[in-house]
Amino acid sequence: MEIRSYILPTVLALGVHALVLVLLGTHWIDHAEPQRMVPRHIEAQMVDLTALAEREAERARVANEQAQQAEQARKAERRRQEQAAAEQRKQELAKRKAEADAKRKAQQEAERKRQQEQARKQAAEKQRKAELAAKQRAQAAEKQRQADALARKQAADAQRKAEAAARAAAERKRQQQQAEAELQQALQREQQARTAAAQRASQVVVGDIQSYIQALLQDSWRIPSTARNGMEAVVAIHFLPSGEVDQAYIDTSSGNAAFDNSAVRAVYRVQRFPRVAEIDPILFERRLRKLLVKFRPEGLRW
Repeated sequence: MEIRSYILPTVLALGVHALVLVLLGTHWIDHAEPQRMVPRHIEAQMVDLTALAEREAERARVANEQAQQAEQARKAERRRQEQAAAEQRKQELAKRKAEADAKRKAQQEAERKRQQEQARKQAAEKQRKAELAAKQRAQAAEKQRQADALARKQAADAQRKAEAAARAAAERKRQQQQAEAELQQALQREQQARTAAAQRASQVVVGDIQSYIQALLQDSWRIPSTARNGMEAVVAIHFLPSGEVDQAYIDTSSGNAAFDNSAVRAVYRVQRFPRVAEIDPILFERRLRKLLVKFRPEGLRW
């Protein structure tokens, strides 16, 4: 801005100097030496170029100062206008900001009121739901209380009936058990009597059969000459239900082979005992399926 402020005064000064030079050149050209003519009397005036240049310079300086003042005035006016425009823009910005703030505050206030209203509605709805839920719980509790009371009454009735039925069943069971016990005792007594009779009978039968078997073996045994008193050979005899000898072998040896072999041969020599086939099969299996007979020089023993 400062450089541009000196252009106009400089141009004016140059213009003034050019004008002076033109005037001087014209004067010099007009006063060139002419052809020799009749001299005339010419009135001349002296021009002081230095003074003229100083005046022109003064005028240029004044013009320059005026131009600077005008430029400063324009600058000042421009600054004033710029400041005014800036102030106006500032005011407009402030106004727009204030309007935006007011609008934002209004929106915030509206949003706050909306949220408050929504919260109030939500609270009211929550309270209504809570009251409804409480009412429903109370109704459910009352129904449950009634159901519990009815269930307790039914359970008590059922328990009384069950206890009465249990007592009746227990009494029937006791009577039945007593009858069964009495019957069992009677059966046991009868079975014991039968068993005793059977045992007595079987003992008689077995004893008779053993005597029968012993007599047959005694008749068939050939006592060897090597036999001595005190010897004893135990022979195991397995019978078939028909009375036949299934097998015979030494169960306990006497220590003398001839004595042991004579005892086994005595069994096989008889081979069959007919009366054994007449024995009851159950008694046969229990008492006569296998017999152990002791062979001694002084006689047979069981």
